[in-house]
Amino acid sequence: MNQTPRSKNLNVPIFARGVLFDYGGTLDGEGWHWFDRTLDLYRRAGCALPDDEIKRAFYTADEAIADEARQRRYRLRPLLERHMELQIAVLGDRARRFAQPLVDGFCAISQEGWRQSRELLSRLRGRARLGVVSNYYGNLDVQLDEAGLSPLLDAVVESVHVGLAKPDPAIYRLAAERLGVAPGDVVMVGDNFDRDCRAAKQAGLRAIWLRRDGAEPPQPGIADRVIAHLSEIELEQGAQGQR
Repeated sequence: MNQTPRSKNLNVPIFARGVLFDYGGTLDGEGWHWFDRTLDLYRRAGCALPDDEIKRAFYTADEAIADEARQRRYRLRPLLERHMELQIAVLGDRARRFAQPLVDGFCAISQEGWRQSRELLSRLRGRARLGVVSNYYGNLDVQLDEAGLSPLLDAVVESVHVGLAKPDPAIYRLAAERLGVAPGDVVMVGDNFDRDCRAAKQAGLRAIWLRRDGAEPPQPGIADRVIAHLSEIELEQGAQGQR
């Protein structure tokens, strides 16, 4: 996995009675979007197919798998194996030899992300209400159980189950309500600047942007903190969860 820099805001505390996290690209692999890590794994496996072909295959598979994942309640590896089958249907048999390295590599990245997230949530639990808000396939509860994260969370808001999706600010207000915390006392943590930061701020929350490449925010004044690692999140001593 690529090494990422530490942010300039290392361990700067933020006041919050509630903390919401994105899932994909945040809790399952800090700051590493699913397509970006998929492309990286293709390259590590020796695949020379053009980026745009891989991107088309990835997002075609991503759209095709949504209903199926919800109905079949996929755990991580079966989800990835099916996702790869759908990518191969677009790319052809020339991509088949990359399937196993990609699934294995993706699982390894996610499992390490889960480990880091368990450490973080265990540290924050009791100091703030904790939740997840995600545009996922409908089987997020299965993934969170597999990751060992469910016992550490107070609320999970998944787009397909609530009829709302990022970047609609309403999904963040709903998540704050389910935490039992006023939006102004909640901070959203995510890797997507527009969906996780800008939209959360529009809903009255604060925002922490998780980015792994050292990039500056595309617009100043939106993110309250910019971090490279989840371990950098610190809450002020006065922030106590409403339990």
